[in-house]
Amino acid sequence: MGSTIKDIAKDTNLSLATISKYLNGKNILPENKKIIEESIQRLGYIPNKTAQNLRSKKTNTVCILLPIIGDYFWGSLCSIIEEHLRKYNYSTIISSYNASSGDNTSELQFLLSKQVDGVILIPDSNITDDRASFKLPFLLQKAGIPFVCLDQELSGIPGDFVTSDNRAGAYNATRYLLERGHKRLGIIGGNLSSYTMKERLTGFQNACSEYQIPERNLSVYGGAVSSCAEYLRIMMSLPEHPTAVLILGYDLTLSAIMTLSVLNMQIPKDFSLISFDDDEIFSAFNPPITTVVQNMDEIGRQATELLMKRINGNLDSFPERKMIETTFIIRKSVKVLAD
Repeated sequence: MGSTIKDIAKDTNLSLATISKYLNGKNILPENKKIIEESIQRLGYIPNKTAQNLRSKKTNTVCILLPIIGDYFWGSLCSIIEEHLRKYNYSTIISSYNASSGDNTSELQFLLSKQVDGVILIPDSNITDDRASFKLPFLLQKAGIPFVCLDQELSGIPGDFVTSDNRAGAYNATRYLLERGHKRLGIIGGNLSSYTMKERLTGFQNACSEYQIPERNLSVYGGAVSSCAEYLRIMMSLPEHPTAVLILGYDLTLSAIMTLSVLNMQIPKDFSLISFDDDEIFSAFNPPITTVVQNMDEIGRQATELLMKRINGNLDSFPERKMIETTFIIRKSVKVLAD
């Protein structure tokens, strides 16, 4: 049997009234808040009954939980989700969570205090999906709060999931390079152990395998955005450097382009480039950058509809896994090589 509010009172020597105020998001003394939070973590308390009481009536509020609230990429998606939620007469709270924390109790308490009906969760690309490293989805499930994950799939817990067809997007981009005569290819990604990066890398590898490109002709690098420029320098210093590079994120692409003057190289004269994810500035570059584009509006629409379905008690086909088709925009950053 799980811990109760009485167990917390006994553990902290605080009154039930004080603990109840904390659980309901009301102001209490900072020192008491710290004592209660430490006790909750120590006892493993999950306020199921509180969640049920708080959510006995819908508040028509959904929270979008982000790893980094100021991220440019996710900002546009938040706006799209807000627009779709308004069609259901729902308002939106946008909040962040601590991706490096082994405990997400404070985030859960925030959601309970706001009495949200559901959550759209964007897992950080640097976390794994087990209980020890990322407890938030497990806490949401235990508290009875419906949630839908975007972008990163969490295989450690059954849950609804909406993402782009990353594998097909990278496959099509790689095939485009191969069909234009490129036989030495490079790929630069973020955390290659994350779901989306693994899918994109698999698409790249599948296309190379189909065209029988030997592994010695492939240069694969992954890590932080700050390392992208260094990876590009390493690639281009090889005796037979890649003639084309697929970069698996708009921020990585921007970092790479900023390095071109240092390398004294030009696109596509010295090497061709395709970006996975677009940015408005990419079409203004000289040359404009060929890109794989995620359909953010469709991702937002599908995620909203799926969450509304769960909030209304419809558990048909749970858990659902939706893959949204990408679009390939051909610009002028890829050179055709002679056979």
